[in-house]
Amino acid sequence: MLGKKKEEMMVYVIMGFLEAGKTSLIRDLMEDELFDETMQTLLIACEEGEEEYSKELLDRTKTACEIIEDEESFHGATISKWMEQYHPDRMIIEYNGMWTTMHIPELYDELEERFPDKEIFFQTIAVVNDETFSLYMKNMPSMMTEHFRIAELVIVNRCTLNTSKMAVRGSVRSVNPRAQIVYESEDEAFYEMKEEMPFDVNAEVIEVSPDDFGLWYIDMIDSPETYTGKTIKIAGVIQKPPGLPKGFAIFGRYAMTCCADDIQYMGFLCKADDWSPYKNKQYVTVTARLEYKYMKEYGEEGPVFYAEEVEPAETPKEELVYFN
Repeated sequence: MLGKKKEEMMVYVIMGFLEAGKTSLIRDLMEDELFDETMQTLLIACEEGEEEYSKELLDRTKTACEIIEDEESFHGATISKWMEQYHPDRMIIEYNGMWTTMHIPELYDELEERFPDKEIFFQTIAVVNDETFSLYMKNMPSMMTEHFRIAELVIVNRCTLNTSKMAVRGSVRSVNPRAQIVYESEDEAFYEMKEEMPFDVNAEVIEVSPDDFGLWYIDMIDSPETYTGKTIKIAGVIQKPPGLPKGFAIFGRYAMTCCADDIQYMGFLCKADDWSPYKNKQYVTVTARLEYKYMKEYGEEGPVFYAEEVEPAETPKEELVYFN
């Protein structure tokens, strides 16, 4: 005998700082025509934004609104009480941008444990105001990247013709390669803008300067079709860990993804005829053909360099890579 099908409930977690546009997005979600107008929504507001949710809007969209004013109260017991009171078909959480995001996966685990009869799905969305993006990345980089790490979708509001998509994309992709990024602008010309790289992707040999390594790396991961089969000349650090297939090393750079406490080596497999002349962690310049193929070291398909030439390189003035 088949078991009873679990009741499904979608939970939208909207993250971002004040004036990012969270409230506007939530209002759009509440009024979205894709949702059945008979559905009951539970809205949990964890901060007071510039816009308010009117009684007329709440009544019209069958939404019950509750407020959590302090971080210590954001947990399964508080939210379960409201779920039992309102029996919502979906939940929208306007998350406080100053709170740690660790509470979000914790809440998911708590709700699953408290409501075993429900199939609960979380979608995490980070909302960014392009007008304040650079300021927050400069002054609160760890908090910004904490949002990006957990977000499935990043929405960038108020974009203009001066918006640097590369800066946004680098900051997001360096910590969460799988996040989808959506840009929104009131200027139709913005959507016609092409994202130009600071090197010629159509050259016979694509030469990438040390300062542009981060931008190239992110674009290479995002747009493999641009670089597959192309020859690239670029400098980086080799690492020769044990256990790699014969002729392979790891080629990459050390990168600062948000702050001095978050430095990672970002690299991929590189095959050459002979690595013996080069020491572990030595800078080299490789001229190599880039292919994407399955490697067991990745456990999936990924970038692989096939070096046509390797030569020693000087240590760059700025050893750390930045993605914006």
